[in-house]
Amino acid sequence: MERISEENFIKAENKAFEEDVPMREAVKEFTSRDGEIEILEPCKVMELVRPRAHNAHKGTFGKLVFIGGSDRYPGAAQLACTAALRSGVGLVQAVTTVNSAIAMSAKICEATLLPMPADEMGFIDPRGRENVLEKVIKEADAVLIGCGLGTEKGGERLIDLAIENAKKYLIFDADGINLVSRRIECLRKAEAEIILTPHPGELGRLVGASAEDVKLNRFTYTKRLSEEFDAVVVAKSSSTFIVGKGEACLSVGGNSGLSRGGSGDMLAGLISSFAAQGYSPADAAKIGVTLQGACCEAATERLSERGTLPSDILEELPRLFKKTER
Repeated sequence: MERISEENFIKAENKAFEEDVPMREAVKEFTSRDGEIEILEPCKVMELVRPRAHNAHKGTFGKLVFIGGSDRYPGAAQLACTAALRSGVGLVQAVTTVNSAIAMSAKICEATLLPMPADEMGFIDPRGRENVLEKVIKEADAVLIGCGLGTEKGGERLIDLAIENAKKYLIFDADGINLVSRRIECLRKAEAEIILTPHPGELGRLVGASAEDVKLNRFTYTKRLSEEFDAVVVAKSSSTFIVGKGEACLSVGGNSGLSRGGSGDMLAGLISSFAAQGYSPADAAKIGVTLQGACCEAATERLSERGTLPSDILEELPRLFKKTER
C-alpha cells in the first residue's frame, strides 16, 4: 500500500502542473511509508464491491431519491440517475421539474419520476408539495441533492427538507453544496450520514477560503471540513481526496476526458448508488471515484480524451462490472 504526506502531495501536484505529466506519474516520486494519505489502488478498491445475491430483488439493492435537475439543466438529472442505475441500485426516484422529467422519460425508462412545478427561472418550486416530499425522502436509503438544482429559494427549502427528513445517507453535490455553504451549520441538524462532493471552488465556499488558498491547502481544508461536520468529503480535482471516518485517501485515476460539464453529476450518481446499496460512506466514495476513473480511461482509449463525453464514460460501466463479476 503506497502512501503520501500532504507536503509531498503538494510537491507532486506542482510537478504535474509544471511538467504537464499525469498525477499518477508525479506521485510515484514522492510516496513514503509514513504518509497520512493512502493512494488508492483500483484493484483493491474493486474488491470492496460485494457479489450480488442470486435470490435478490430490487429492494435488496436500495432506493435512491434524486432531487435536482431543472428546465435549464435536465442533463444533470439524466447523468446522475443513469450512473446510479448502471452501478446497481435497485430503485431511483427523481424529483425534478416537469420539463426535466419529460426529457428524462425519453432517455431513462428505469427511473420513477416525481415531477414538480418550476419557478420563473426554471428551477424546482416545492411549495404545496412538501408533505409528499417529506414522505419520499424519509423512505429513501440515500438522498442525492444538488445536481442542476439552482440556488433559488426553492432550492433552499429543498435542502431543509432533505436535512430534516433523510434517515440514512445524504449526498450534497453542485448547487446543493453552494446552498449549504451559505449556512453550513445546518449540516449539524442532519440525522443521516453526510457526503459532500465539492470541486475546488465549492470547497473554498464551504470553508471560506480563496481559490488560491484552496489550491495550496486542499487536503488540509478537506480534512478540517470532514472533522468539523463528521462528513465524508470527496474533494475533486485532477486528483481526488476522500477524507472521513478515520480515513484519508487519494485517487489519481482518470484523465482530461473528465474535464467537462456533467462529470460531477455522474460521480455523484455513482457514489449515491453505492450508499443506497448499503456501503459505508467512505467505501461508497472510494468505489465511485475509482469506477469513474477506470471507465474514463477505458472510454478515452476507445474515443480520445478530447472527444469523450460523460455519457460515453457511463457506457463503460457494464463492461467493467462484467470483468469484476467474472
